[in-house]
Amino acid sequence: LKCHVLVYDYSGYGESGGIPMEKNTYRDVKMVYEWVVNNVTKHESNVILYGQSVGSGPSCYLASRRENVGGLVLHSPFTSGMRVLTPSRALACLDIFPNIDRIKKVQCPVFIIHGKQDEEVSFQHGVALQMAVREDCRTDPWWVPDKGHNDIVDGPGIVEYIQRLNRFVRSLDD
Repeated sequence: LKCHVLVYDYSGYGESGGIPMEKNTYRDVKMVYEWVVNNVTKHESNVILYGQSVGSGPSCYLASRRENVGGLVLHSPFTSGMRVLTPSRALACLDIFPNIDRIKKVQCPVFIIHGKQDEEVSFQHGVALQMAVREDCRTDPWWVPDKGHNDIVDGPGIVEYIQRLNRFVRSLDD
């Protein structure tokens, strides 16, 4: 893909210390983003945010607040944390990571990847997010047949994954 890739854990996740709280993930993604803009590239338009599963929340949050982000990739995303558990809006005041609301404010190209056999986060979350993306920012999604939440890039699927990501990245130059 000929790009720099920066991978990090959110506070309280993976190998990172700290407490896994929504506000901490927003702080973390902002700090990493600012570091990349100041130390790797001087142009926000060269930054593509990538969020997988829970990571879709902080990535969508940041993309909805930055006008010059180059692109957003959401891999196995959810519409919101509470909606993974129930479609009821009775507990909306307790909801976290409201991607379905934030995606409407994103001003960069968005590429959504979701396995059609996802049992952790229903494939319909990806479809709903795709429909909520502004039309001028919407790109063709990749609805991956016979794949679930964490196995999209397993085995020979990695080849198509790289090809589709490459196509998305190249489309940003157009």
